[in-house]
Amino acid sequence: MQPIKNQILFKPFPSDKISTGGIIIPDSVQGISNKGTIVKVGNGTKEKPMKLKQGDIGYRVKSWGTEIIIDGELYFLMEQDAILAQE
Repeated sequence: MQPIKNQILFKPFPSDKISTGGIIIPDSVQGISNKGTIVKVGNGTKEKPMKLKQGDIGYRVKSWGTEIIIDGELYFLMEQDAILAQE
């Protein structure tokens, strides 16, 4: 899958199974991590060139993106503006 224009393909990291306080978090209440890897990027546009590149680690807006399953793995297809910060 190749994103177009200002879209990115984002793969979230696995959710933490233990809280910072040491409490085990059951699978039923674990959310999807907002931290992950940018797997692929579009070519951008003249007005909005791509600022992100493949392999970057970023934090996404949790409610943005279209969930896509590829080979049993969860990804999100979203605009690069959905990434709030990079590492």
